[in-house]
Amino acid sequence: MTMLLPKFELHQPKTVADAVALAKKYGEQADYLSGGTDLLPNYKCGLNARKHVISLQHIADLKQISATEIGAGVTLTEIEHNTEVPAGVREAAGHIASPLLRESGTLGGNLMLDNRCHFFNQSYFWRNSLGYCLKADGDRCHVVPRINIDGKSELNNKVCVATHSSDLAPMLIALGAEATFVGPEGERTVKLNDFYYGDGIERYQRKDNEILVKVTLPDWALNVRSGWKKLAPRQSIDFSVAGVGIALELEGKKVKRLRIGLGAVDTTPVLFDYEGKDVRKAPHSYLFVDATKDAPEVIGKELTDELIDKVAMHVQTQAQPKLNVPMAPDYRKKMCGVLTRRLLKELRDGRE
Repeated sequence: MTMLLPKFELHQPKTVADAVALAKKYGEQADYLSGGTDLLPNYKCGLNARKHVISLQHIADLKQISATEIGAGVTLTEIEHNTEVPAGVREAAGHIASPLLRESGTLGGNLMLDNRCHFFNQSYFWRNSLGYCLKADGDRCHVVPRINIDGKSELNNKVCVATHSSDLAPMLIALGAEATFVGPEGERTVKLNDFYYGDGIERYQRKDNEILVKVTLPDWALNVRSGWKKLAPRQSIDFSVAGVGIALELEGKKVKRLRIGLGAVDTTPVLFDYEGKDVRKAPHSYLFVDATKDAPEVIGKELTDELIDKVAMHVQTQAQPKLNVPMAPDYRKKMCGVLTRRLLKELRDGRE
């Protein structure tokens, strides 16, 4: 069966201010469109389509890129080939989708990617035959039918556990990125780690009509070793089903800084900050991964194979993937440890 785009009115503003004004005018009936590689396929499936689509393609202010600032409209291809940005960011961008899609897909689109689930990313007719799900048109989660709330097991008509599958988000979080937004109330900047929300429907804490305009990296992100590894059914086209981004700083052979961004196993990216400084703020109570629980002592220790195994096992133990994207949860869980171990050894042994 052919799936066609529903009718909508396309708006093409030239400035951020004009785009925000349009979004404010049309309210809940408007969507922002960047590269369209995620939004338009969802529209074809009848998933939360809106009557007004505001294209951001012609806003020059969103297309700036430097070593520490990347505009939301910068394409994945541009990031992949820009040697000024950290290696891990280039690697993450270069493993998204396919070369053709990376020419259209953007940083902003990947960071605002809709969460994915077997019961959501389907045609209207498939979802209708099932009875819909909590994320679109329904009133229940088919992945986790019951959930513990205040110590009691209740029917899960509240929490969507659709998986966050962005590659760039966990890598940028590992590098301490901040995101800048512009909306009707002006400009604000928030840690990217605090932006994502633990519910698969709301996904993030964006204020009404806001536009993501850029991501900023701290200066220290340019002086660490960074890298990205992902697990996917195919390395081209397919979304990650587990991803690990690492920022590692060594003093001699000892660890000065270690931050690991874990992707595609929970409703948001998850940060393991082994300095213990960057802990996600509430409200994120529906996350299943606890990055702080039983964390090994790492800072100031020599990064031996034994310590790498401890870190990898910690990441693997805390990862809690669900049966809502391809590949079995227990395999994905194990691979979180495998990818962490491989990448840490590569970075320690001189990969920059």
